Amino acid sequence: MAIPSTPTNMLVQQANGQVYVSWDITATATSYTLQRSTNNVSFTTLASPTVAYYTDSSGTLGTQYWYKVAATNSDGTSSYTTAQSIVPVGTGIMTLGQVRLAAQQRADMVNSNFVSIPEWNEYIRASYQELYDLLVNTYEDWFYATPYNVITTGTSSSYTLPNGVLTDAVSGSVASPFYKLLGVDLGLANNNNAWVTIHKYDFIERNRYVYPNITSTFSGVFNMRYRVMGSALQLIPTPSAGQYLRIHYVPRLSMPLADVDQMDGVNGWLEYVVIDAAIKAMQKEESDVTVLGMEKMAIIKRIEESAINRDIGEPNTISNTRRMGGGWNSPNGDGSYGGF
Repeated sequence: MAIPSTPTNMLVQQANGQVYVSWDITATATSYTLQRSTNNVSFTTLASPTVAYYTDSSGTLGTQYWYKVAATNSDGTSSYTTAQSIVPVGTGIMTLGQVRLAAQQRADMVNSNFVSIPEWNEYIRASYQELYDLLVNTYEDWFYATPYNVITTGTSSSYTLPNGVLTDAVSGSVASPFYKLLGVDLGLANNNNAWVTIHKYDFIERNRYVYPNITSTFSGVFNMRYRVMGSALQLIPTPSAGQYLRIHYVPRLSMPLADVDQMDGVNGWLEYVVIDAAIKAMQKEESDVTVLGMEKMAIIKRIEESAINRDIGEPNTISNTRRMGGGWNSPNGDGSYGGF
């Protein structure tokens, strides 16, 4: 019996934090030696399976690994295959490199240089932002940053929204950059608890909330209204000092740059990015994208339909038991809300 030949067609795939390595069965081999590395230089033996596949569950999420395999029998061990790399990530997540390969496969452009790697990455980032915006607008509160706390100064009516530099007034930690507003709360009695919701004002009616300029009550609550103006939260009337505001918002999407950077598909919706990036590349090539366009629209429809049932525990049409008249928090300033 001769030393077996080097295994062929080795493939590495990842899902759910695991890496699946497979290869073709090698004639005369009685077992295989699978090795792994974190730098593609120093390899250690990971397993010696007797079948032509292995599932690696011991890797660290977000770490790039290289795998290679050799065939073994009683006469010796073959040379190793060329090492292939992959990054294990969590469920519903893919790396930039994996998304790019999937998009190239969908466009049938794996070995084509017509679209460069930087171009592919720009297509993917644009498609990723489109998916994020679609999910934010459809699901509304799926993406949620830690609420950002502000303390009013007594002289300013405008407060800059979190931009990745500003620190939270309560925790002192840097807040994630702002993308879209979900709502604003006001703390009672100049404190960061017992929050009540404040409402947005119509720009055309902005002066109706200013006069008379009664800035607070015994509970530290007043007829405050807000509006996002550019990169700031505008309040009317100008609040008294020491008021706590809690801003609920959707953070800005973090863009992938390196091939190992992770992209959160949220329930597997990264297929949208794959298809849309493939469409962009094929449009540059002036190829027909009709079929992929139909697949993209089907995904959008599925996203919109699935959003209806995201929270199946309780419907969104909940009776407002406080809307019974006599209250400070009427959106029309007429006391039509009950409660505070």
